[in-house]
Amino acid sequence: MGWSPFRQTGLTYKDSRSFGGYTIITPIGGNAVYLLDEEGCIVHEWNSVGFQPGYGYLLPNGNLFVRGQPVVETKVEVGQPSGKADIMLELDWDSNEIWRWEHETFHHDMVRMPNGNTVAIIWEVLPEDLSKKIKGGFSPEQVEEIRSDKDFMLFILQGVGVGGRPRLEGMLTDALLEVNPAREQVNIWHAHEHFDPDEDFLCPIDFPFEWTHINSVDRTPDGAMLICSQKLDKIMKISWPDGEVLWKWGGLTGVSHPHDANITPDGTVLIFDNGAKHPPIARSRVVEVDMDTDKIIWQYQPAPVFSMMSLHIAGAERLMNGNTLICEGECGRVFEVNRDGEICWEWISPFVYDFKGVPVVMLFRAHRYAPDSPELKGRDFDRSRFTELNKKWGLEK
Repeated sequence: MGWSPFRQTGLTYKDSRSFGGYTIITPIGGNAVYLLDEEGCIVHEWNSVGFQPGYGYLLPNGNLFVRGQPVVETKVEVGQPSGKADIMLELDWDSNEIWRWEHETFHHDMVRMPNGNTVAIIWEVLPEDLSKKIKGGFSPEQVEEIRSDKDFMLFILQGVGVGGRPRLEGMLTDALLEVNPAREQVNIWHAHEHFDPDEDFLCPIDFPFEWTHINSVDRTPDGAMLICSQKLDKIMKISWPDGEVLWKWGGLTGVSHPHDANITPDGTVLIFDNGAKHPPIARSRVVEVDMDTDKIIWQYQPAPVFSMMSLHIAGAERLMNGNTLICEGECGRVFEVNRDGEICWEWISPFVYDFKGVPVVMLFRAHRYAPDSPELKGRDFDRSRFTELNKKWGLEK
């Protein structure tokens, strides 16, 4: 959709078909996670000293589960990580730290298990013998030509890296790492052992620096893990903890550089198809896939065409009334559509922050909670506590 300083921000539309409830957002480059009411105003916030949040959601106990980076005093260049490790925090309702985990290669997403353990995505270096077998991507000569133009490199890297930048040298892949509350490793699943270089190849117009680039992990009702590989355009369901691949879907006529594969209440898979490399031209959509048939059974395509576009971050989730909440991440737009694709709630982020030297309005994802959900049940919201903040950002109409 794009973003303009002249366009209305905050709540732009709402009708009676909306699910209502409260929406959690994490403005990239800011210092807080916010909970919005159905009027699009802030009714709660979380923050932690020395911590810059990147993405957060609520646990069933009402605590905030959030990924982010340390705030550093020195300038962070485009494409560089912030500090020595990315951070995962569990904060109570009053932003008190309940649990902390730091890891130099933690990135993008995490899920809390019913037993209290946590599964996180981490970078790994691909074994050298396997890295030589990876197909696709720019040739070494093309990489050198692109890298030699410093201005172009600065242009294409601006705004990327919101999921956590790697601190490793070599061609990268991913692992799922399970840790217990004492931060001890319980289990690890290596992506490179379950993808095939003869079948899972990089886009021909991509840098050959990462092979899998897993950007989401979700726990299914039967205890499996669902992951999304952005580089390989594949979604995979994995039994846990043994790691057997139960389902794999994607490819040329499926999704392109997707994000946020997650399970709906009906047991189907919802995916934000960023569409960065769809032929012949990039275009974004949201798709719902039936794992039994491998068929797309529902999709949201923007109308007018190209009115929704987010090429490297975004998300979508199915609400209990059958509507779908969509986060068009790059332009900071969150909106709700019904099964017919009709918009019944829309909010545009007013938050403009500096992120690695450039202004951004990005949101990694957004989530919606019913007032009587386990996460919010019993909470009393007093918007008046945030009157000045809402006025500052133009959210009070």
